[in-house]
Amino acid sequence: MKKSEQFIYLYFLSKINRLGNVRILNILSSADTYEKLAGLSIRELRRIERIDEKIANEILKAQNHYKKFRSEAENLIEICAKKNINILTIFDEEYPANLRNIFDPPIVLYYRGKLTQEDKYSISIVGTRIATEYGKSVCSKLVDSLSKYEIPVISGFAKGIDSIAHKKCIDNGNLTYAVFGSGVDVVYPAENRKLYNEIIETGAVISEFEPGTGPEKVNFPKRNRLISGISLGTVIIETGIKGGSLITAEFALDQNRELFAVPGNVNSKQSQGTNDLIKKGTAKLINNVDDILAELQNKLKHKLENKSEKKEAIPAHVDLSKDEKTILSLLNSEPVNIDVINDKTGINISECLVHLLMLEFKGLVRQHPGKFFTRV
Repeated sequence: MKKSEQFIYLYFLSKINRLGNVRILNILSSADTYEKLAGLSIRELRRIERIDEKIANEILKAQNHYKKFRSEAENLIEICAKKNINILTIFDEEYPANLRNIFDPPIVLYYRGKLTQEDKYSISIVGTRIATEYGKSVCSKLVDSLSKYEIPVISGFAKGIDSIAHKKCIDNGNLTYAVFGSGVDVVYPAENRKLYNEIIETGAVISEFEPGTGPEKVNFPKRNRLISGISLGTVIIETGIKGGSLITAEFALDQNRELFAVPGNVNSKQSQGTNDLIKKGTAKLINNVDDILAELQNKLKHKLENKSEKKEAIPAHVDLSKDEKTILSLLNSEPVNIDVINDKTGINISECLVHLLMLEFKGLVRQHPGKFFTRV
């Protein structure tokens, strides 16, 4: 079946009263084309899981208006083509692998930009719209670290933590998807227009809502299940006790995804939600990216192995002494104190500092306050 015909059939099913994603999937297992569906009697329809007599009658009734729905779908295809919006159905290979396996995956996705199978290694990062300096700093550091492993980041394009996560990914040349609670042609918040264009250039904006759909409040909880569903795990950075990010957290748990939370100041409203998740044992406390990688090491094995290989690679034009190589092998994206370097290498501190200074001149090491060092 042609891709356009697949979409038209799925569009038709989506317009039938009381049919959601789960029931549509059940119908597809018995009738993957409109012609097959039209050939089913009411008794045969009722044999499909979760299809009772009322819904079976709704399906038969809708068939009388199939031409109308077909015309609407064809018109929508034209609109998407004019706006450079791609249509993705659950039949397509490009459909995000992790999302396909949740309880109620969207039957149709609309997106601008580019999708890649690398999204199966992604991590979601969400949080408050009113981030503290602490939250902003933690988010930036986590995304920097994930980017070094080329682990994509998924978020919801909102102000605050979401926007910081997207922007940091772009700055690092890393893949990011923004999941919308509106049509992908409706930029919300409007102030993120520049970020929107940057995401499209390097990743994708995604939505299950038709183009032109406004950012209605009811859409965002549905949107949140996609944020958690595309990824292997979700990180919550700062959220109030009733913050919207907690909805994403619930979806992550329902979808059998890993849930992580960053601890915060007990006196900060923005950390009440995350601290509560940790207190209840609902989310795993994380201090840095290593805590995420430890939980997901089997699923991220490919990324970790690639990073290990890259870590050993030193530019051909850079000459290093034996001690410089030894010191460099200890460093990664997390700051290491000079005392630790001295202890692990056996090289005295004064010599370590000289070697580290040379490594810094060669563009391989960065020094931080307190005599902490990271590998560039």
